[in-house]
Amino acid sequence: MLTVKINGKEVEVPAGTTILDAAKEAGVHIPVLCHDSRLNPFGACRVCLVEQVGMPKLQAACTTPVTDKMEIITESEKLSRVRKTAVELLLINHPLDCPVCDKGGECTLQDLTYEVGVTKVRFDAVPNDTPVDHTNPFIERDIDRCVLCGRCVRICDEVVNIQAISFLNRGTDTMIGTSFEQPWNCEYCGQCISVCPVGSLNNRVYLFKNRPWNLESEKTICGLCSCGCTVSIDYEGNEVFRMNDMPEEGVNHGYMCAKGRFGFDFMNSVKRETEAQVKVKGEAKKVSVTEAVEYAADKIKGVSKESVALVVSPRLTNEEAFLAAKLASAIGTSNVFSTETDEIMPEGTYEDVENSDALTVLNINVTESNPILGLAVRVAARKEGSSLLVFYPSMTALRRVSTKFVTGNPEKLAEEMEKFCAAMGGADNEYAADAKLMLDAEKPVLVFDPHSKADAYIAQEIKKACSKVKLVPAKHKNNSVGIVDMGCGAKSPAEFAAGVESGKIKAVVCLGENIVTRTGWSKLSGALQKLDLLMVTDPFMSDTAKLANVYIPVATFAEKNGSFTNLEGRVQLVSKAVDKGVPSDAEVLAALGKEFGAELPADAYSVRKLIEKEVKLYSGVEWDGGTVPYPSVFKKDMEKAAVTAKGSGRFYLYPASLRLHSGSYTRWSPDLAKVYGSPVLEVSVDDAKEMDLKDGDTVKLKGDSFTGEFVVEIDKQMTKGCISLPEDFADTADIFSNGRYLKAEIIK
Repeated sequence: MLTVKINGKEVEVPAGTTILDAAKEAGVHIPVLCHDSRLNPFGACRVCLVEQVGMPKLQAACTTPVTDKMEIITESEKLSRVRKTAVELLLINHPLDCPVCDKGGECTLQDLTYEVGVTKVRFDAVPNDTPVDHTNPFIERDIDRCVLCGRCVRICDEVVNIQAISFLNRGTDTMIGTSFEQPWNCEYCGQCISVCPVGSLNNRVYLFKNRPWNLESEKTICGLCSCGCTVSIDYEGNEVFRMNDMPEEGVNHGYMCAKGRFGFDFMNSVKRETEAQVKVKGEAKKVSVTEAVEYAADKIKGVSKESVALVVSPRLTNEEAFLAAKLASAIGTSNVFSTETDEIMPEGTYEDVENSDALTVLNINVTESNPILGLAVRVAARKEGSSLLVFYPSMTALRRVSTKFVTGNPEKLAEEMEKFCAAMGGADNEYAADAKLMLDAEKPVLVFDPHSKADAYIAQEIKKACSKVKLVPAKHKNNSVGIVDMGCGAKSPAEFAAGVESGKIKAVVCLGENIVTRTGWSKLSGALQKLDLLMVTDPFMSDTAKLANVYIPVATFAEKNGSFTNLEGRVQLVSKAVDKGVPSDAEVLAALGKEFGAELPADAYSVRKLIEKEVKLYSGVEWDGGTVPYPSVFKKDMEKAAVTAKGSGRFYLYPASLRLHSGSYTRWSPDLAKVYGSPVLEVSVDDAKEMDLKDGDTVKLKGDSFTGEFVVEIDKQMTKGCISLPEDFADTADIFSNGRYLKAEIIK
């Protein structure tokens, strides 16, 4: 440890600590502008200059490491003059438009101006007047307000690894921009907005809608995918104005994805329903929630207990999923279904991924499906001495950081993954060197898609070959893991489909799930309409809700308390920020339970106490950040599943990720829909050239048991002979209900 004296106060810090961090340790404030603790030190703004006793030159606190016995002075007349001049120089060309700048009230430059006491600029102020750039659908760029701190460039490089923007030109002409001033197309994660200290990069979804001093904030967990990101819901009254990052907080370290940052506005949608309705003989009638529940209860009592089924969405909190299971018991049925499986449980954490020295990503586009997990993979892959092996039909964003990227049609890819698996078991083939990297690594990690049984089998075999490999099954939805823990994943989705189709199931209580847009269930529309009861709870009149004879609008994750369990198996608390005047699923379940003689509590705390008593895995769990102690990743030995593309045709069709969407909620977001509103058919450059296809062409897609019309998007990352569509859209769920991998023809 090194001993350092800051303003006369001695502190001990490890070697390598910067003056800035040592000052924090001593409780001493040093102003900064270009510094961000998540990024490498840069030292561009010179605002953090300090005096070192015995040294004639001032030192940049953010970049200078301390030495033993170093003595630092952070406050002096000389430093005040220097810092004030640094800020004055920044203000020469910076427009003084704080009253209209969206950053007003939370601008670091504004704060610094007050802190160093700049009341007027001594130099000839010549504000620039460059047009504002709106080429990015989510990010407004005003380069005149830019202070060239480089935070946006560095986070795009060091964390996101996309390098969409960079410093251009030299000297006084320096600016931040894209290569050759092309339109700013990127992953739309918005990390650059989160680190911009001024109003140069602004969130267009929030732009000019409110001021930060009007907003209240509630810390909660994002409910749009299984990453479990800690976010802030910023609201005024009962309107959500933004879902914001909380720097360095949570498993996401303050990072967010496009869905979380720009897709929250579905919460305020005018398309949300506010009243329950009951449909009798095709005629819908607005009723109170109590009347809707009583009507549904009467219908359930009119059929046999075992012909009643509950369908639980991973949108529900742990507490609500637990109540659903309790309601099923009260009714007397064991039919509790979901799209999730209890066969595979979490093991590896973000920390395991970030610290891994050898990673393999097995057939999942993790940067799209689980963006924050994707960031962790990128961070680990860029470390010196680490390796990243990726298998996926086409190139993904991981291509830039991978040691080896294996592509090919789904059947070929499965063969390659099996060879790698064999090499892990000792076979001498072309993957022997890659397997050796995993086998010799201290902290090997394998990320895979638990929804693919073929991939899960390979993951299990690799685990058998090398027990130290940490497995990360990247489940997709926000509470995919938690609802299974509460007993909603024991029965297979196929059993539900068979029960509805055969007429064995006569009454369905569907909690938040949009059945007719789910692969494997999408063809149940006709059978669902023949049920004695289809009761649906959903914030929106979803495709399934339109078929229901009882519909109750319910709260989103921003409007209720509870908990989610993320892909790591980490339990995290969800906090209510706003009230839209609709009940939560927990309240609906408690009311329905009462009709069957069960006194179910609706408040999250009381339900958690019951869970601790009745769910063994959660008996001692820490509800705000603890991980669930799963006994093993796999419940049983997985069966080897053949990967064969069904049907005939020139192209291999496989399901892509949801592209800026995470499920049904985000499709109600008007801002996300502007960029990606309906499924597009991704085609390789070579295939497009051979077929004379252009971006935006509409083509017919024909397989042995399906047809459909889609708009073409030519993607240079696609493999020749392969095409892809996002899964779980109403237009595509039917197609993939025929199989995960299909053969198809494109007809112009």
